[in-house]
Amino acid sequence: MNIKNIHSYVANIIEKVKNNGDAAVIQYTKKFDRVDLSKNGYKISAKTINYITKNIPKLLIKTIKSSYSNVLAYHKYEYSNIKKKWNFSRNNLIVGQFYKSIESVGIYVPGGRYSYPSTVIMTAVPAMIAKVKRIVMVTPPKNMSNAVLFAAKLCGVKEIYSVGGVAAIAALAYGTKTIKKVNMIVGPGNALVNEAKRQVFGYVGIDSLAGPSEIAIIADKYVSARYVVDDIMAQLEHDPTAKAYLLCDSASKLFEIEKLIPQKKKGQIKIYNCSLLKAVCKVNDIAPEHLELLVKNYKTLQKYIKNAGAIFVGYQTPTASGDYWAGPSHVLPTNGAAKFSSGLSVMTFLKRSSYIEMNKKDKMAYKIIANFAEIENMKYHKESVKRRIWHPEKPK
Repeated sequence: MNIKNIHSYVANIIEKVKNNGDAAVIQYTKKFDRVDLSKNGYKISAKTINYITKNIPKLLIKTIKSSYSNVLAYHKYEYSNIKKKWNFSRNNLIVGQFYKSIESVGIYVPGGRYSYPSTVIMTAVPAMIAKVKRIVMVTPPKNMSNAVLFAAKLCGVKEIYSVGGVAAIAALAYGTKTIKKVNMIVGPGNALVNEAKRQVFGYVGIDSLAGPSEIAIIADKYVSARYVVDDIMAQLEHDPTAKAYLLCDSASKLFEIEKLIPQKKKGQIKIYNCSLLKAVCKVNDIAPEHLELLVKNYKTLQKYIKNAGAIFVGYQTPTASGDYWAGPSHVLPTNGAAKFSSGLSVMTFLKRSSYIEMNKKDKMAYKIIANFAEIENMKYHKESVKRRIWHPEKPK
């Protein structure tokens, strides 16, 4: 399906959900997921959540709780270091800014080739720490596993809907009888989900337009070839369209690495034999989602990195650590978007307002504003300023 066809295909589904609500959601879930929601609906009850998550393996509980604990600690620390409100005075003028939480957020948890309880944690926790009042989770029916539901329960997500794809995005954006609309939608998805987020953007907020997963690795002659290959393959395993870039200053090490790469995956990997300095320049141009610095002098090299979603430093730090456990969200900018945007964090769920307070004693300020309005020929802009100084009225 080409870009033009994807656009119209997605637009048609969105329009039907917008106009027909739950009936369209049920229709498309039956068509794409082969699940009939007409009898029981698609909201997952608290009773169902408790039943499914009651008897899950202890190892699964321990694993998910460990990830949750790290992600929670990271975003708590992030939140504590955000200056939520400030102002300053200058010449009888007080200006400043303050942050407020987005009131409602929908998190999309993909469920295509794999199930992703990690995405639940990586999206819900920063929203929770940002004090978002209402967090809604949508995910395809086949992704409604005990691991996904346990992660959601652990994160305090109480509104969960068994629906995925374009219909889920449309339902979150415009609302149905079952789902009340949200103010923002976050989370990764396939090309159709991505296009749906693009089309509803403006009516609701979105985090980003995430493309296929990608990794860049800068390696030196000392790194284990097996480390490099495993880390590349780990990212290519996400999606057949995932990309990898390998930059190394040693021809012999590259030869050793290339021998270990499966032939069928070589088309997804771009390899550069260049100096580490040129490698940094190339990486800054690529602006990868994930960047690994598998070099001895990673602290020096890191200083010159300008564009990357997340940086993993040292021989002992695989990208998988960030995918599951380290703390920062794994929802990151792709396709070069790291040049102008950042990964999902507490800041994603905060909106900033500016604050302005004038003082009638500063008549010169009012004159300047009136003069500016006159320059732009804005009659009522000028009148709104003049009235406060030259024709003041007391508040009733």
